[in-house]
Amino acid sequence: MTNLARSSAPADRLPNVHLAEILAVVRTRYGLDLTGYRRGTVERRVRTAMIAAGASSSAAYLDRLRADRRLAGDLLARLTVKVSRFYRDAAAVERVREALAARLAAAPGPLAVWSAGCARGEEPYSLAMLLDDLGAPAGPHVVATDVAPDALAAAEAATYPATALGELPPTYRDRYLTPALGTAGAAFRVHPAIRARVRALRHDLSAARAPPDPRRFDLVACRNTLIYFQPALQRRALELLLDALAPGGLLWLGPAEWPAALGGGRLEILDRRARLFRAIRGSADA
Repeated sequence: MTNLARSSAPADRLPNVHLAEILAVVRTRYGLDLTGYRRGTVERRVRTAMIAAGASSSAAYLDRLRADRRLAGDLLARLTVKVSRFYRDAAAVERVREALAARLAAAPGPLAVWSAGCARGEEPYSLAMLLDDLGAPAGPHVVATDVAPDALAAAEAATYPATALGELPPTYRDRYLTPALGTAGAAFRVHPAIRARVRALRHDLSAARAPPDPRRFDLVACRNTLIYFQPALQRRALELLLDALAPGGLLWLGPAEWPAALGGGRLEILDRRARLFRAIRGSADA
């Protein structure tokens, strides 16, 4: 029997036809097209799902996948990335806070924020806390999007284990979270005033042709999502993110991500280490 755990060996690669049919099931059931994602990442996660299901081969797994909707749901959950935490990469978050404070000082009023690939909601709620702390007007001005229904459901529930709070400043924890009982014991729930600042929507960055909201955003955060895309899809998704920026708006990427040619001349570096960029004024409508 094939050792499914040896996913890095070329001889153990899933047959192309089986992988294509497995992904076709996901596309048919959930409307998610993963053909533009990096094959190595997708294949590793499919193998993990096969092992969890106890499938002896990709053909056997495919047969079960077609017949069992719960198995398809498990595969979707494994294929979509949901690793995050509050105030992730605290030094970078602080740099974003400074940039938002400067933008708010220059033009007082609501700040529109898009958290693209928001996972379970830790990032958009962290950004909502920043906005509240900076004194930005209240309102559902943080748009949180993800492609995975279970991730969006978790964001709506807004209840998190203590392990998600490791980098969150204690003052924010005390002000914006309340103790709660989670499914695995002690947990924290986001305060209603912060939840009211966030609007969670399903949006597939890999397939969409427009941002999830017609307004231009002061900050677009898309961290650790583009790295899972193949180069052509990365370029297309980056263009969509840039189109969503207001003049002088901020783009915040993950530590392993960098906009090729600085977005075709549409971006300038604000902080290299934080992967924080600013739209060059006058280029947003180019």
